[in-house]
Amino acid sequence: METTAVERAAGAGLRFRLLGPLAAWHGDRRLALGRRQQQAFLAMLLGQPGRVLTSARLGDGIFDEDSPPNRPRSVLATHAYRLRRELRNHGAEHLLVTVDGGYRLDVPAEALDTGTFDLLVAGADDALAAGERPRARELLTRALALHEGEPLAGLPGRHAAELRRHLAERRVDALESRLGLDVDLGDSPSCLVDLDQAVFAHPFRERFRALLMREYHLSGRPAEAHAVYADARRFYRAEGLGCPELDALHARVLRADPALGTPGRPGVHARPDSPGQPTGSARPPVPDQLPAAVADFTGRQAAVAELTEVLAGPDPGAVVISAVNGIGGVGKTSLAVHVAQALGDRFPDGRLHIDLRGAQADPLDPAEALGAFLTALGVEDREIPADPVERAALYRTTVTGRRLLLLLDNAATAEQIAPLLPGSRTCAVLVTSRAWLTALPGARHLHLDAMEPAEALDLLAGIAGRARTEAEPEAALAIVTACGLLPLAVRVAGSRLAADPAQTLGVLAASLADEQTRLARLACHQTAVESVLALSCARLSAPQARAMRLLALPDAPELCVAAAGALLGSGPEETRDLLETLVDLNLLQSPAADRYGFHDLLRVFARQRSGHEDTPASVTAAFARLLDFALASARNAEETAHRVDRARRSLIEATTTVPGQEFGTVESATAWMRSRTALHRAVIDRACQDPGLPLAETADLLDKMGSVLFGRGYIATVADLAGQVAAAALARGDRAAEALARSVRGSMLWHANSYARAGAELRRCLELCDGPDRLRLRANVLQLLGANARALREFGAAIGPLEEAAAVFQRLDDGTAEGLALGELAFNRAQCGHLAEARAAAERCAELTGAQVSISEAVGRYYLARVLHLCGDLAPALDAAEHGLERFRSFGMIGFQAATGSLIAHIHLAAGRERATVRAAEEALPQARQVGGMLEGTLLRVLGRALAGLHHTDRARACLTQALGHFERLGLASDAAEVREILRGLG
Repeated sequence: METTAVERAAGAGLRFRLLGPLAAWHGDRRLALGRRQQQAFLAMLLGQPGRVLTSARLGDGIFDEDSPPNRPRSVLATHAYRLRRELRNHGAEHLLVTVDGGYRLDVPAEALDTGTFDLLVAGADDALAAGERPRARELLTRALALHEGEPLAGLPGRHAAELRRHLAERRVDALESRLGLDVDLGDSPSCLVDLDQAVFAHPFRERFRALLMREYHLSGRPAEAHAVYADARRFYRAEGLGCPELDALHARVLRADPALGTPGRPGVHARPDSPGQPTGSARPPVPDQLPAAVADFTGRQAAVAELTEVLAGPDPGAVVISAVNGIGGVGKTSLAVHVAQALGDRFPDGRLHIDLRGAQADPLDPAEALGAFLTALGVEDREIPADPVERAALYRTTVTGRRLLLLLDNAATAEQIAPLLPGSRTCAVLVTSRAWLTALPGARHLHLDAMEPAEALDLLAGIAGRARTEAEPEAALAIVTACGLLPLAVRVAGSRLAADPAQTLGVLAASLADEQTRLARLACHQTAVESVLALSCARLSAPQARAMRLLALPDAPELCVAAAGALLGSGPEETRDLLETLVDLNLLQSPAADRYGFHDLLRVFARQRSGHEDTPASVTAAFARLLDFALASARNAEETAHRVDRARRSLIEATTTVPGQEFGTVESATAWMRSRTALHRAVIDRACQDPGLPLAETADLLDKMGSVLFGRGYIATVADLAGQVAAAALARGDRAAEALARSVRGSMLWHANSYARAGAELRRCLELCDGPDRLRLRANVLQLLGANARALREFGAAIGPLEEAAAVFQRLDDGTAEGLALGELAFNRAQCGHLAEARAAAERCAELTGAQVSISEAVGRYYLARVLHLCGDLAPALDAAEHGLERFRSFGMIGFQAATGSLIAHIHLAAGRERATVRAAEEALPQARQVGGMLEGTLLRVLGRALAGLHHTDRARACLTQALGHFERLGLASDAAEVREILRGLG
């Protein structure tokens, strides 16, 4: 957290209590923290102050696993709103920050009683190291006094429970240290009472019984010391446990070990030795178990800096825990070892390492890891307890006061790690895991993603040889891209090149381009990317494994929860839970709310697993559900965008079985259609290849895309897809689907200014519209043919098809469609000089389309403005055009923005306002350049004419020359002739 944030928080005068029922104060005023779940939300933020917690982690930490809310992110947002509102009452709303879909609470350690507790315990450790035992006891007493009952009493959620256990354990550690000092100093009149209460409250804590035995011994009461031992033996034996620390202490009492002190405590200056604490002057062993660092470690500067700062920073108040998570093969272990090796001087008492086998079917038992650590730390095998609880207690005792770094590699769960965490703040822990260890209290989490392209190229060059990568830079980039920028995969590819100096990078890049064989080729000697990815998936439940396989099938970068649910055939909450568990395991990525995607190589792996484990019928069924959802949602989007009755927009018979996603505004509908283009393309591609998927529904989805999406990129995409659907429908003999697909393709070609090709496609479509069930589609095609004739300036030829289209729509009682046909007809009539008829048709168009805000209403206003302009009624024309432009901007419709901007420029020019013409044309030109073709040429022509009128001859000539090029490329002879005439007039 930045210093400025700390200063602001400290200045806010807030204090928070976690060591008891959650509470907060501003000065003497207590804050209203809301209900228990909202308090749990605050407690989780306070547990990691200054750090961003994602919505997924917060939800996992505070919601009941068995009954989570239907909309968890919405609930979290409500908690944040209410908390921020209460902070605002105390001038501190700036402390709660929303960042990238998560939340951060900027409060300093001194504002938390847990921070004060940690500082006091750290001070006690320092005082003890300096031989100031009374001072150490005073600080520990003050720390213990901060506890005012059970930490976070009554708060729900997994995080509160974990933090409650952690804080309680920290209190017991501090109490043990304080009572040990009471025994050493021998001046506490309540020492025996306090120890007896501690034994009663914590009967499994062997250390308390050992201190009570020693206190009785030093107080000259040997019989009671033996009674404590006998009682403890009976208790532990009944529980099936041993008590090695008490056995050793009892033996020392019997032999009158002088190191224990004598009754009356003469000369007592040190704490007693215990198992794990070497006696005499022998220096404990200094283990150094780290694996060798990777010689060619590359990149990761930010991650190295972050880990180094955390692990090597100023002495903390508690043990430092850094948890690195990421997909298998991303380089977690290499990073951790690299950092740990560099920090040797910071941990003079040793560096421990163990592979916890978290990705394997049989993760390492924590008790086995504890035994290995104790042995490395110099504890004799006979002194290591068999009981896991006792073993953990001895381990914590052994590492107390030592400056040790623990590298816990490849962890499975937080529960596996918990017994291995030391209690001493002189130690630091570095954990790696393929999963997010969100239940690990007090941990700093670092997610390790794929490398940056430059880093991956540098790694490849370091292994294969820089001269080779520099000689074939494009092939090198293709290789690391095919590797998904995953360090392990790049390393394997580089090793293959290094092993075969004669192989070119181009040959390897070509072999990796085939998704079917890519993973098989990413293997070298004993290292294979596929086996590493398989380990990540080996422990998945059956629903998780199925979800991963099916979600990888659509060739789309991301899926939303609703689309994923359609693929899987599951409800939204079940789907969200599945997705979030896969995110926690780093098998899915979630860059933002309701967006889930794969790493490239994991997608390839999952698809291959699907090919082996899923039947073709089950895959077809999954895509059928996805198509059903996509079409239903697209129909909803079109209905919202155009404000038309869905039944009147159905051009062929196609059914859906689900309601689909709903939309409240035109903007949300069009934005959704834009964001789902890749997914819809993937579904349509699949339908063209899979005979089990219906082409009528596919063509209808395509029609909805063409109806709502505008812009050069979308137009090209929809046109290409329409060609594929038409070809597939022709091959299957589905005339209805073929007709609709050709209609959509003709429309898109028209929007792309390919008028000759558009006309040919539309005429072919018209031949297929030969039945009464395709009457609406026929009218739609006739309207498009009229618009195509108008674009070719064949205004007379446009009138017949448009009149027929309007008549059909009227017969079908479709007012909106009739209005749009009349609007197109009006413009062509005006161009033929029939101004009165044109104006009447345009006004009827505006009336039929203008009932409510929609795309159709905006288009109707645009049509009216065009005709009013041609009628010379410039003021109302400008009003109508500006109204339409505002709508098109809000809907994000680039093509119509450009067309309306061009119309406004022409209206200004007709009114003699050259400067306004220039301004309007230049504002519209960027959008026109995205659309290209005729629109850009028309705008450049009007801009050139206005500039010529202002005597900016050179600029006018440049604009007109560009316009001429557009018209000539499009074969628009009359437009080109007009521009040549203007250019001649410029001299």
